Amino acid sequence: MGQSQFLTFLLGTLLLGAAVPEQALATIKDEYQRAHSCDYFKAPFLSDVGLYKDQKVRFCISADQSELIYVMAMGTSWVVPFNREYRSDGVRRLYTLEKDDLVLYQKEDGVVKRMVLGRRR
Repeated sequence: MGQSQFLTFLLGTLLLGAAVPEQALATIKDEYQRAHSCDYFKAPFLSDVGLYKDQKVRFCISADQSELIYVMAMGTSWVVPFNREYRSDGVRRLYTLEKDDLVLYQKEDGVVKRMVLGRRR
C-alpha cells in the first residue's frame, strides 16, 4: 500500500469513527435504565399546560442536561435528546427550557411550530 493510499485509509477511518454518535454504543438495557431513572411522583416538570395538559405525563432532565425523560403515570417512559436539534421521521425537533416552561420546537415541511409541553413545579 502506497503512502497516499494509507493516508486516505487512515483519514477515512478517523472520520468514520468521529461520525459514530456516542449513544450508538449504549445498550437497550442502558436506555431502559435511563428512561426509568425519572420517578413520576418526583418529576420536576408537570404537563398541566400545553400539549399534554389532558394527559398524565411528567418530565425530567438528565443531570448532564443532554436528555429529556418523559414518564407517564402508568409507568411508561422514554428518552429524547435535550437542548440539541435532531431529526426523527423527517421532522427536526428541539426540546429546550424557556424560563419555567419545557418547550418543543418542531420543523416539518418548512414550517416551525412551538409547543409548550409542561412547566416546572
